[in-house]
Amino acid sequence: MSGAPQRRRATVARPRVLCAAGLDPSGRAGLLADVETVRALDGVPLGVATALTAQGEGTFDLWPTPARTLQSQVAALLELGRPHAVKFGMLPGPAALYALANALPDRVPWVVDPVVATSRGQLLSRVRPDDVFALAGARSALTPNVMECAWLTGESPAQSGAQLAAQAAMLVARGFGLVVAKGGHLPGRPVDAVCTPRGVELLPHPRLRRSGSVRGTGCRFASALAVALARGESPVGAARRAQQYVVGHLRGV
Repeated sequence: MSGAPQRRRATVARPRVLCAAGLDPSGRAGLLADVETVRALDGVPLGVATALTAQGEGTFDLWPTPARTLQSQVAALLELGRPHAVKFGMLPGPAALYALANALPDRVPWVVDPVVATSRGQLLSRVRPDDVFALAGARSALTPNVMECAWLTGESPAQSGAQLAAQAAMLVARGFGLVVAKGGHLPGRPVDAVCTPRGVELLPHPRLRRSGSVRGTGCRFASALAVALARGESPVGAARRAQQYVVGHLRGV
């Protein structure tokens, strides 16, 4: 439906990034974390709430946004100007995914963060791998973590950078122009696998200790990647910039 984050001249000083994600009132993850990230990188955030959630220490609940409401949110935003990139976060079900995919412009980079569960394992989405693959295209980027790569490929979770890279290549073969497989859950030194139809590059990064209350690193990574791609950075360059942003964020919390 969309198509590949290709290299182009950086001409957008302050890109408008439309973030479609669930609203976590705490701001630790989801739409508020996306907005914070885009603003921190000098972009202009636009927000579409795909669901309302309640996520505390013991409380968890979720209320999906109706597909018609999602379409109205997008229509209103497009009347005010087209975005330079789109970031898909948590999509509660296929109806939300296809409503957004059909309403959003497909000639800008799409960054898809395939969120299906919270870090505590609470179910956030009923989308299936085939639904995620419907968002593939030459200008679409996918940012799964180790467990999400396993879910999308039907394989066991990767135990090494090489295995993660192989799974990323499988996802590129499904039509994505860029896959950044995040290896923060790998044993040993973490490494991200950046894969395009031209090949794969492994980007190591430090393992930082974080408390159990820190969430939303995947949201922030995908939003930072969307900003960089909107500015015309190369796939590897955009992945490096997103990686650096998340590392800096974790060092500051």
